[in-house]
This record gives sequence, C-alpha cells and structure tokens, in this order.
Amino acid sequence: MAISSPGVGSGLDVNSIVSQLVALERKPIANIQSQIGSLQSSVSAWGQIKAGLAKLQDAAGKLATASTWQALRAQSSAPDSVSVSAQTGAVSGQYTVQIQALAQAQSTRTMAFNLGEQIGEAGRLEISSGQWSGGLFTPGSGSPVSISIAATDTLSTIASKINTADAGVRAVVVRSGNEERLVLRGTNTGQTNGFEIRAFDTANNLVTDTSTGIGRLAFFEDGGGPVGQTLVQNAADAQATVEGIAVASASNTFDNVLSGVSFTANAVTSQPVTLTVSDDRDSMRKAIEDFRTAFNDLSRTIRDLTRSDPTGQGNGPLRGDSAAIGILTMLRRYVSDTVSGNTPATLNEAGVSFDRNGQLVTDATRLDAALANPQGLAGLFGNGGVGERLRNFARDALTASGSASARERSLQDTIKRKNQEIDRINERVQRTETALRAQYTMLDTKMAGYSGLSSFINQQLASWSANKR
Repeated sequence: MAISSPGVGSGLDVNSIVSQLVALERKPIANIQSQIGSLQSSVSAWGQIKAGLAKLQDAAGKLATASTWQALRAQSSAPDSVSVSAQTGAVSGQYTVQIQALAQAQSTRTMAFNLGEQIGEAGRLEISSGQWSGGLFTPGSGSPVSISIAATDTLSTIASKINTADAGVRAVVVRSGNEERLVLRGTNTGQTNGFEIRAFDTANNLVTDTSTGIGRLAFFEDGGGPVGQTLVQNAADAQATVEGIAVASASNTFDNVLSGVSFTANAVTSQPVTLTVSDDRDSMRKAIEDFRTAFNDLSRTIRDLTRSDPTGQGNGPLRGDSAAIGILTMLRRYVSDTVSGNTPATLNEAGVSFDRNGQLVTDATRLDAALANPQGLAGLFGNGGVGERLRNFARDALTASGSASARERSLQDTIKRKNQEIDRINERVQRTETALRAQYTMLDTKMAGYSGLSSFINQQLASWSANKR
C-alpha cells in the first residue's frame, strides 16, 4: 500500500495552508477566553464582597441583640480567695462575702496491712451514699453498690474493684515502709455525699467484727456511732456569709445565692471580700469596634473593586458595577440613619462617624458617654435600629435572590455561555479543518497529476527534438 503525504506529489504545502486557515477560524476563541478571564475576576471579586457582607451581618447582628447591651462583668476584691462571674439577671452593685469553710468530701482509711497481704475472707462490700449526722447515717435515694471480695484479694485488688464499680468513692493504696492502707474518698463534696461501707460474709450475714478479715474494710453506723475504718474527714458543705446571711453549698460554688451571680470559694477568708457587678462596657465597646472594622473592610473592598483609573492601569475588576456601588451606597445610608425618639439617635451621637475617606472612626469621649447608657445603645442598634437594619440588608443581599448572589450568579451564567460558545467554535473549526484537508488533498492529487503529465510531455518533446537532429 502506498503511503501518501499531502503536498509530496505536488510540492504544495497543504499542512501549512490548512493550519493557517484553521488558526484564523480559531482566532475568536482567544478573545472569548480573555472575556472569560475578566468575568472570573469579577466572580472572585463578588466572592470578596459576599464574605465582607457575611462578616458585617454577624457584627451588626450582635449589635442588634439585646443581650449585648445587658452584658455584665463581675469582679472580686480577692480573686484568689473568691472568684465570681455574672450572668443574665444579675443586678449591678456590690456584695460582701466571707468564707468560713470549704466544701469537703468524706475520707476514711483502713488499719495497716502488710505489703501484699490478702484479705483472707470472701464476701462482699455494700457501699451506700448518704449523710452522717451525730454519728448516725441516713442513706440517700440511690441503691447501695455491691462489690464481691475474694479471700485472696489484696488491698490493690480491692481498690481496683471499688474504682471500677463507680460506687461514689475512689480508692487508693497508701504505702509506708512495710505497711499499706486502703484510703477511700467520696467522689463528691457536701454533707449529703458521705458514704457507709458494710461487709457481708459468703452467707450474706453482716460482719460486725471490724478487726479481722473482710470486716477490716467496713465503715458503718452501729447505733452508737461509726465503727470500722478510721474517719479521716467528714463530708461537709462550704460555709459562707453573704451580706451577713449564712449560706451553704455542697460544692465550693454558690450558684443560687445571688440572682445572676455565681461565686466560688477558693480559700477561707479572714476578711470580707467585695464582689462588684457592673455593666461590661469592654464587651460592648468590642461589639461596636468589631462592627466598625467589618463595615470599613467591606467599604474599602467595594471601593477598590469598583475603582476607575483614568489611565486604565488601576481599574478594579468591578469598575462601574452598579450593583456593587449600590450596596455601598445603601450601607452608608443605613449607617447615617436616625432612630427617632432614642438617645442617642444616631451613630454620630454615639461617637461613631465617617471621616473624609468614608471610613468609620470613633470618638472615645462620646463613645464612653454612650456606653454609660447601655439601654440607649440597645435602642439605637436593636428593634428596628441601625444594627438590625444593616443586619437585615446584608442578610437579604446574601440570599439566593439577593443583589450580591444574583449578580454573582449572572456572571457565572455568562461564563457558562462563553464556554459553550467556545465549544461551538471548536466544533465548527473541526468540521472546517476536515473539509479544507479534503479539498486541498484533492487539489494536491490533481496538481500531482498535472505535474506528472507535464514531465511526460517535456520528456516527449526532448526526445522528439533529439531525433530530429
């Protein structure tokens, strides 16, 4: 089979001709791709605007939230001894607290055992939680926890069993020289979180001899007081006085003594400690500053993206974009709004105003004065005020039908159509290239035939001329 190559027979450079013609057909694609690049820059720019709107929505939303202006701070004159925090419902003021005793958990210890000594008697322990009072034990509402003991168990084995049983006590073995003791401590402090331990033999009889065998692990009330293990520490509530009134807590934290105020006793105090509850102006100021930063960032972003440079070198990707410019115009309008009947009535009165560059700045003196009236700021920003309006505007712009999302989606749709146009051009170019190659191949074949005929005629003429001589 003969191998053909276009142009070989005729000398016509078919590949070069076709390639140049196809390149001309493809030329519009470069222009469309440039348009797509510009559109993608615009989509990216709208992504920046949407991110700024989301940040502004959060910041403005915090200003519109009533709890922002109800924030309180609590301070202690001796935080190492008494720490304090304030929640919703707290009342501003000063409170005097003194700590007489810290809460504690019950603790007991067994008599000394030789190291690794086995208990020597099988049976079970029954651990109950409750309250000791005057040597008498009153069980709590929970059921006793039963723990099986083998005669070969050591104190370490027994401690592991107690800890695994989740019986309201923790066990540890303390070693000293050639001796060891089992020490038990309640997992919770407070006088109602004491514990009793009764020992039973394998016949389920109560073991009352606490000097031998499994009875050495017992600590129970026998009608005349506790017997068995040695009591190291009673379970007890924390004791304090608030404004001279005695109060108690099972833990060292007092949650329900002062409305909205929680304080924790860290040490016994010899002198009263002053707890001060006041408006948390620092958190309020931060909310305003966060809003100012979010607004300024978004304002600067839109201004840069829509910038128009007379030289054409510094144009923003959204130069002249009416939707972007419209968002900035509306934001500035909302910031300048007046809330009728409120004091302060405007952001400017609250110490936040525009500078010559259109950025929000704060006047510390006026802002401090406004912060002294949190309810006034709540009225300025919330319940139809400036913060709520800005939050709603940003939220609406970010919805699927909002201006920012709609503009971004329109650009993406345009990019999609441009890519489809490129696909159509490529398909047309492919068909054109196929047709051109067929035409020029046919022309090449004909020209090759003409070239062969010309060579034959020339040969005949040369032969005829030679014969005439």
